[in-house]
Amino acid sequence: MDILAVLVNYGDEQLNYLEQVVSELKSFKNYKVTIIVQSNIPLNIQGVDKVNVVELEDYQLLPLTCRKIIWENKNDFDVFIFGENDHMFLEKHIDKHLEYVKILPKNRITGLIQFEENETGRYYPGYHLQFDWRYDSVENYDGKKFAHFTNTHQAGFILTKQQLLTIGKRFDFNKLVKDLPLSFIDKLLNKIKKILKLPLKHPNNYSVKCKVNTDVYDYGGMKKLICISEFEDNLIHHLPNIYIDGLKGRNKFRSDSDKMDNAIQKLLKK
Repeated sequence: MDILAVLVNYGDEQLNYLEQVVSELKSFKNYKVTIIVQSNIPLNIQGVDKVNVVELEDYQLLPLTCRKIIWENKNDFDVFIFGENDHMFLEKHIDKHLEYVKILPKNRITGLIQFEENETGRYYPGYHLQFDWRYDSVENYDGKKFAHFTNTHQAGFILTKQQLLTIGKRFDFNKLVKDLPLSFIDKLLNKIKKILKLPLKHPNNYSVKCKVNTDVYDYGGMKKLICISEFEDNLIHHLPNIYIDGLKGRNKFRSDSDKMDNAIQKLLKK
């Protein structure tokens, strides 16, 4: 199968991570991977098939140009990957995605959970604030269990050609979906829930960069699920470990492996 991986890169601070990601993608044994990098600077990295140097007034929109490249090539590849330059896609991620496509309903799509890891253990940067698992969302297919995690951000996505075309019918894949503002009542209810420490329904108001992938899961017409019975196979490493190590003021929210492990065990019992 032919895969198009479109990665985004800004500046030269994380080129060592980009090199690792590219090397891993090119090592896939069962897939032919073409890699295009959308960057604000010229690059010379072994394994990259094409670098598009993009000039923008607002480089927050640089990741969105990856979606445009994917859409331009929608008929030429079987599988499409979008990723930031520091998230390690593995061949098993593709294997599992394709396996799940065969057993899930058409209105379901699987995704990944980000993690960081060091000598102190594992950390899940997306598991913070009001984000949590929907404990009433467990679904069973072909002996495997799936559930919905309310934070749909994962700094990337994997799509089959059919999934891409399906999403393209729901919204303009070349543009970000405009979020609807919360009503006064919604804002008031969220404040009350926060005071009472109740789960909040996230309004999907992600940042511009995050929306490049969250739009796919929030507005593409398919509910995002994580395979919890094969949880380890559906984790993606955020290589810099900036949250777990507290770099650049990022040590904001703690979500260690105990919290996640307890949640997964609770879900598996459903």
